[in-house]
Parts: sequence; C-alpha cells; structure tokens
Amino acid sequence: MIAFLHTSKIHINRFEELLKSIDNNIPTKHFVNEEILESAITNGKTDSGAFKKQIDLIKKDNPSLIICTCSTFGEESDKYDNVFRIDRPIVQYIVSKFDRIGLVYAASSTREISTNLLVQTSKQLNKEIEIISCDCSEHWVHFTKGNQSEYEAQIANAIKSIEKQVDVIFLAQASMEGAKNFLHNFTKEVVSSPEYGVKQILRCI
Repeated sequence: MIAFLHTSKIHINRFEELLKSIDNNIPTKHFVNEEILESAITNGKTDSGAFKKQIDLIKKDNPSLIICTCSTFGEESDKYDNVFRIDRPIVQYIVSKFDRIGLVYAASSTREISTNLLVQTSKQLNKEIEIISCDCSEHWVHFTKGNQSEYEAQIANAIKSIEKQVDVIFLAQASMEGAKNFLHNFTKEVVSSPEYGVKQILRCI
C-alpha cells in the first residue's frame, strides 16, 4: 500500500487518479493534515514534531512507502526512510536540463524549501543555475477559500510577467498545476511535480 500525505483534501482525487493511471493494482490510502501547513505559513517554519507525529500515525498502517505531496515539508520528509518528497524527481529533471529557472510559489513557506532543493541539486550535478522567484503568495487566499480557478488564473498572470527571463517554469506546489491551463501560447516549458514525481517514486517499490 502507498500512503499519501497531503496538506489539503483537494489533492486526494488528483493523486488517486494519477496513481491508478500508472498502475491500477496498487492500493492507496490518503492522509490529510491541513494544520501543519497553516502552522508553517503562520510561523515561518515547519513544526518537526507535528510532522513526525503524522508520519508515525501513517506508519501504523504499514505502507510500502509514504509520499508527501506538500513541498513545504520536503526537508522534513528527507529525515525519514521510505518517506518521499514529491518534488525531488522533477527538480532533478529541471536542473539537469535548464539554466534559468522560474520558481513559482504561493505558500510563503515553500520558497526557502524549494530554493534549497534547487541549489542542492545543482551542486550535486555540478551545474550553475539562476533562480528567478515568482511570488504568488498574495493569491494563496483564493486557494484557502476554495476558489481554485481564480487561484490558477492569477498564478498564470504572474508567470507571464517572467516569461522572457526564464528557460523553464517550475510550479513548486502541486496545487498550482492547473495554472498550465491558463498559459495559452506560452513559449517556455512549464513543469509541476505530481505526475513526474509519482512515476519516479514508484520505481522504488
């Protein structure tokens, strides 16, 4: 069984459908903890104790592996065996292929974590990169209020403003994936973590 840890219930169907499209025979279970992300945004740092408590709870179900779909908790995930952060595979792809990376985030707690992963990966690959941040935190309120379409549309508008400065757009949070639908005639590749991440992580089974 694969266990998913989300910080919003909106991700359950997306990741369930994604996994089934890859392998319909793998059982899944989804856990949602919105409070840990809310705390990270409010306090400016992740609560390691609360995250560990959640992981310990999930492990009681004896999953083959745990996939954390929230980028904010990527570094917390790295502390545990068999807990995989959804964004590592796509970041490895991005850094290996592109030089000027547009880092798009809406949850303020994600910026530092995603930046760290990009920098660490570039060092591992001995590759120089430039990170151009696209702060969409003012639009996070749309997500919290359940207005997903407005959230995605506003993120897309922000992305257009950095189109000429970057070689690729990295949507650092899984919740942003739908912004691609609002980027008509966009000239740069736009990547997100869910599909690529799940495919690569499944190779660990």
